[in-house]
Amino acid sequence: MPSVGGNVCVRNGISLDYCFREAVQSLLPVCDEVVVCDGESTDGTQEAIREWMKTEPKIKLCVYPWPDPKGDINFWVNWLNFAREHLTTDWHLQLDADEVLSEKSYPEVLAHAARARHAVFCHRYNFWQDHRHTIPAGVCLSHRVVRMAPQDVWLPSDGPHPNGAQAIAMAVDSDISLYHYGFLRRRAAYFAKSKELHRMFFDTYDQRLTDAEAAGGNWMREIGGVEWTGNLVEFKGEHPKVIHQWLKERNYAV
Repeated sequence: MPSVGGNVCVRNGISLDYCFREAVQSLLPVCDEVVVCDGESTDGTQEAIREWMKTEPKIKLCVYPWPDPKGDINFWVNWLNFAREHLTTDWHLQLDADEVLSEKSYPEVLAHAARARHAVFCHRYNFWQDHRHTIPAGVCLSHRVVRMAPQDVWLPSDGPHPNGAQAIAMAVDSDISLYHYGFLRRRAAYFAKSKELHRMFFDTYDQRLTDAEAAGGNWMREIGGVEWTGNLVEFKGEHPKVIHQWLKERNYAV
């Protein structure tokens, strides 16, 4: 059976309230190794990963020399593929640090790994306002993403990228499900994380987020100028078991 490797990139996952532990845990049952690529965290995240490695032999830590990006839209995909190059497996399955792979998808992951070379489109649920509503398709974030391919194939993350053309061209659809919880993190951590990412990607910050932060309450209900918030899709399915406690600790009743 061909081997499957997973990878998760994270920087300051503790202080920015990423569900990075749950992301890694969701990969472990179906992966032969999981690379956790730390971006020189300053909040104890890397130390926590090193401690975890003492009891989980599948976890492999690599450290990404942090470039302190500013207005660099390519920094993220460069980081992802730096992590991919540290895998020693036949296949590569990539998760963001605020995403979880459904345990119901494990058989299909293994079935794809047993096939000839190809890449795989996964379905992603992007939760908004709470754990029972998702962002509609076609706005804000991709819900169909290429996240599995042979280890030597460059992956483009969520959107198009010239280096990712091969992965897109060889990708097939699947029922593999990813659950994206980034908007459901603790409120203060969300705005801290958002400011960091906006600086790194665009060197600017969205005024709508500034206004929403000042308004208090559930910022996703307060934010203005986002036309699709009236068309959220109700989620009636089950959340992956590994994320239940994380959701409960953030006051979402699972």
